[in-house]
Amino acid sequence: MTDLELANSVLKDVKTQQRTSAAKSIQALLDKDADLKENWGAITRLAISIGEYKNAVQCSKKYLAISPKEAKRIIQCAAILAECREIKAAIELVNPLLQEKNTPDVLHFLGTTHSQIGNIELAKKYLVELVKVAPKSAISWLTLAAIHQFSENDELYTQITTMQKQFEHDKSTHNAPFWFALGKAALDVKNEQQAFDYFSRGCRLMHNEKSYLPKQHNDFINDIISHQNAEYLTTLPSLEQAESCPPVFIIGLPRSGTTLLQQMLSAHSAIGQGGELKYLSYSTAEIGQAKLNKLADNEPADNLAVFKKIHADYQHLRAQQFSLDKPMVDKTLSLNHHLGLISKVFPSAAIIRITRNPADNAWSCFRNFFNQGLGWSYDLENIAEFFHHENRLAKHWQTLLGDRILEISYEDLINKPEDTLKQCLDHMGLAYEAEMLAFYQNNALVQTASVGQVRKPLNKASINTNHSVQEHLTPFNKRLQALESD
Repeated sequence: MTDLELANSVLKDVKTQQRTSAAKSIQALLDKDADLKENWGAITRLAISIGEYKNAVQCSKKYLAISPKEAKRIIQCAAILAECREIKAAIELVNPLLQEKNTPDVLHFLGTTHSQIGNIELAKKYLVELVKVAPKSAISWLTLAAIHQFSENDELYTQITTMQKQFEHDKSTHNAPFWFALGKAALDVKNEQQAFDYFSRGCRLMHNEKSYLPKQHNDFINDIISHQNAEYLTTLPSLEQAESCPPVFIIGLPRSGTTLLQQMLSAHSAIGQGGELKYLSYSTAEIGQAKLNKLADNEPADNLAVFKKIHADYQHLRAQQFSLDKPMVDKTLSLNHHLGLISKVFPSAAIIRITRNPADNAWSCFRNFFNQGLGWSYDLENIAEFFHHENRLAKHWQTLLGDRILEISYEDLINKPEDTLKQCLDHMGLAYEAEMLAFYQNNALVQTASVGQVRKPLNKASINTNHSVQEHLTPFNKRLQALESD
C-alpha cells in the first residue's frame, strides 16, 4: 500500500467510525515517515477527530516542516496544539510572529489562548489591539467580551456600540458572534432589555429549521430509556478492575455550573484537571448508540470484552492529556446519554449531577454563543425541548442508579459553597480543602463559554438573572410547562 493509499484508508475508517483501524494507520504513517506533503494537514485533522492527540501533534509538526516560516501554517499548527491542550507550546510557537507579522490572526490567537489559561490582562491587551486594527472581527469581539467588564464610561463600550452600524445590515452567520458580544456589553451596563434584543439578533442569524430537531431528540432519548432499563442494568456485568484513580463524571445542562464545579473540584490537591473531553464518545464510536442500547442481548463474556475495550480506549485517550495518578474531571455534555454504560465500565467512579433554576439556565444558554455549535440554544422553545428531554433521561438514571449519582444545585454551590463541596468530596471519599474556594486564582485551562466567569470569585448575582428579562422568556416557560404537563 502506498503512502497516499494508507492516508486515504484513514479517511475511510474515520467516516465509517472505525477508530481503532484509523489510529493504527495514522501511527503507521508516522512510523514510516510517509511522504504526504500537504496531506499531513488533513491527517492531523483526522487524528484530532478520533482523539489521537499525541499523533495529531506529531502530524502537525510534519505539516509545519513543509514551510516552517509561513505565518498561516504556524498559526494552524499552533491551533492544533491548543486543541490538544498544549496551550503553552502553542503560544510559544506563535509568539515570534509578534515581531515579524503582528496581524489580526496572530493577535486573536494569542488573546484567545491567554484567556484560556487565565492570563486575562495579557489576553485583553492583544484583543484590544486587535479590535482597533480589525474592528469587524466578530469572533474577536466575542472573545474580548467574555473577559472584559464593560462600563458606560469605557472606551471599549463606546467602540463596540459604535460598531453596531457596521454590522447592522450584514446577515451573515459569520457576524453572529458580534451581537452576542454587544449583548454582553449591554448586560454589563444593566441595559437588560437592549441586551435581549442584541442576543435575539445573534440567535436569528444562527437559527434555522434544521438547527435542532425536537422529535429526533425525543426519539433518541426514548430509545435509551426504553432499552436501558432496570433489567438491562441487572443483566450487564461490571468491570471489577482495581482502579485507584477513576474519573469524576459531572453531568449537567450547558450553563448549569458544570465548568464552575469542575474548576472548584480541580483546585483540590488530590484531583486533576479536566473539561469537555469526549473520551467516552471516541471510545464508543465503533459500537454506536443502537448497539449500546441492545447490549443485554449479548452474552456476559462478550459484554465484558466490550467494556474492557471501552475502558482501555478511554484510559489511552486520557493518558495523552492527564496523569493517571489523580482522578480527573470529565464534564463532557454527552455523558448524560451514557450513565448506564459508565456505571458498568467505571463502577467506582463518582458521578455528580448539577442542576440550575430552569429560567436562569435558559437565559444563560440563549445569551451565549457556544463554540460547539449547539443549534437548540438559538430558539427559546427549542431550549425548553432540549432541557425537557435531557432532564427526562437524567431522572431515569437517578431512578436506576440511586446513590451512585449525587445531585447538587448551582444555587447551593453559590450560596453554600463549602457545604456543597463537602457533599461532593464525601461522595468521592476525599476531605475538604479550603483552597478550593480560591479556584479562580489558578491558571487551569478553560475552553468553554465560562472562560471569563471562572476567573472571578463566586458571585450571587448569577442567581435569579432571569427576573430582569422574565417577560421575554415566556416562549421558554410556556413550552417547558406544556412538555412537563404531558
